[in-house]
Amino acid sequence: PKLFTAYIDLELQLREFDRCRRLYGRFLEWAPARTATWLSFAELERLLNDDDRARALYELAISETTIELDNPEILWTTYIEWESE
Repeated sequence: PKLFTAYIDLELQLREFDRCRRLYGRFLEWAPARTATWLSFAELERLLNDDDRARALYELAISETTIELDNPEILWTTYIEWESE
């Protein structure tokens, strides 16, 4: 996880958002049960004002039945709070 997060942070500093998206995709392939990654990816989309992508990420994480998220309650809470705003 440290390698992925460091690389994503570097790409964020360089403002290479498409690369960040690809890295998050690879990160989720590698560790799909990691709630923090789903939340960070959705947060990136929210910061880029792409609400449709953020919503799709939340929905995908919630509907994913083949994985068991490590902290699903945090994902649900964050998603509900964001939608309430």
